Amino acid sequence: MKKRFSFWLSIIGIVLTATVTASCGASYSTGNVNVSKIDELALIQPKSLIAYYDAPGHGFIDPSLSRASEQLLTDLITSRRYPFTDPVPVDYNGDGSAIGKWIDSFVDLESSDIPRLRVPKALTALIKSTGHRYGIVVHANGYIESIETYNQEKLAEFVDAVVSKVFELTKTYHAHEQAANALYTAVIDAETGRVVYFNSILSNADYPLDRGDVGGQMNRLLRKFDK
Repeated sequence: MKKRFSFWLSIIGIVLTATVTASCGASYSTGNVNVSKIDELALIQPKSLIAYYDAPGHGFIDPSLSRASEQLLTDLITSRRYPFTDPVPVDYNGDGSAIGKWIDSFVDLESSDIPRLRVPKALTALIKSTGHRYGIVVHANGYIESIETYNQEKLAEFVDAVVSKVFELTKTYHAHEQAANALYTAVIDAETGRVVYFNSILSNADYPLDRGDVGGQMNRLLRKFDK
């Protein structure tokens, strides 16, 4: 029985290690443009979609959390010496809704999709209006769930494989494991209407509103632009 108990602890340890590993998602870079050599890019106002789960399987996009995430992204970006302009404001719920929907679609992209991606004319026009050829957008997509919701979901996942006594030892995790955050960025050539660079950082262990967590993600996301 002792050996079997140790075996399940080892299996659970492997599962938990896997759930907190950050990884890179879709990426793309055209050979025609070296974005790290661009003198200055027009920074389009960051956009976020942050969901809140208050019960298993029941979540919703929370406007307040999304706005807080957008402000955090803006603060992190503008506090570094990136070659970007001040954020160009966009009303994503109004005239800029087409731009917002396009940015939201980043979450579904694979690397092979990006060369064929068409940029909304409204976005290329906005970039040109700043007097720049190239613009950059940054997007966050994440969620936060209550500890109670998280524990219920984990119990359902483990119940068929793990005895109750083992689960009791493993059901309480670090708060950041009840959240996830992914960051995406795209550089747009306003003259050709194409994306010339795309990068993403995916993680299910980073808290969308934690400055340290998101700052670490941002450093990896925008490393090519760090001066």
